[in-house]
Amino acid sequence: MDGEKEQWFGPGETARRLGVTTKALRVYEREGLVIPHRAESRWRLYGPSQIARLHQIIVLRDLGLPLKSIKRLVGDHSRLRDILRLQRETLESQQDKIGRAIGLIEVALCRIDEGQDLSLDELATLPKETLMQQPTDKKKFLARFEALIAEQDPTGQASRTFDGIKKEYDGDTHKAALKALMEEASRLKAAGDVNSEAAKEFVRRVRSRTAGIRRSASQAEQELIRDAYVKTLAEAQARSESLWFDPAVLDFFRQVAQGMRERGELD
Repeated sequence: MDGEKEQWFGPGETARRLGVTTKALRVYEREGLVIPHRAESRWRLYGPSQIARLHQIIVLRDLGLPLKSIKRLVGDHSRLRDILRLQRETLESQQDKIGRAIGLIEVALCRIDEGQDLSLDELATLPKETLMQQPTDKKKFLARFEALIAEQDPTGQASRTFDGIKKEYDGDTHKAALKALMEEASRLKAAGDVNSEAAKEFVRRVRSRTAGIRRSASQAEQELIRDAYVKTLAEAQARSESLWFDPAVLDFFRQVAQGMRERGELD
C-alpha cells in the first residue's frame, strides 16, 4: 500500500463519507461484496477500488436489488458505467420537478412578502408539486429490469440492445403513441376475446412496429430480455408494488399471439 499515491479511510470515515453505517460495511464484507485492505495493525482500510465497489453496492441497494444479485453485478468496470448511467437517469428524472417546485415556492414567497393571500388553487397545488418523493415505481422497475439483463448477460450485447430500444422509443411523440397503444390494448383485453379480429390485428401492428428490433437482436438476446422481464415482474409482485401498467394486458396478447401461431396466422 503506497500511502503517498492513494488515500485510505477507516470504517468510520468510509461510512460517514458514503452515508451508510459501519454495520452495513461489515455485512458487505461478510457477504463477500467488498474486501477491505488490512493494515499491519489489522485495521480495515478502504481505498479507491473499495470505495468504487461500495458506490455500486449502495446504488443497487437503493434500486431494490438483493445482495445475491448485487454480488453477481459488482466489480466489472463496464457494469460500473451501467450503474452510474442508471443513477444519472434517476436523478435527471427528478431534476425538472425540483426546478418547477423551486419556481412555485419563489412565487408563493413573493406573494406572501407582498401581503397577498395565496388562492385556494395555489394552496392545493403547492403540496402536490413541491413535495419530493422517492423515484417512481416505474423508474425502480426499469432499473431492476436493466440490472437483471446486465446480470444475465456477460457479453453486454443484450444490454446494448435494450439501450437501443429505449433510444428508439424515447421522445414525446413515441411516448404519446405508446400511451395510445396501451389504452387500446386495455380496451381489447377488457373485451376478453383472444380470437377477435381486432385483437389479432393489434398483434400484427405491434409486430410490424417492432420488426426492426427483432431483426437487430438475436433470438438469445430476445429470450434473455423476456426472461429478465418475467423475473422483474415476479419480484415486484412479490413486494406488492404498484405498477404503471397491467401485466394481465401483456399476458392477454401473449395468448392472442400464441393462438395465431398455432393456427399458422403468425410467423
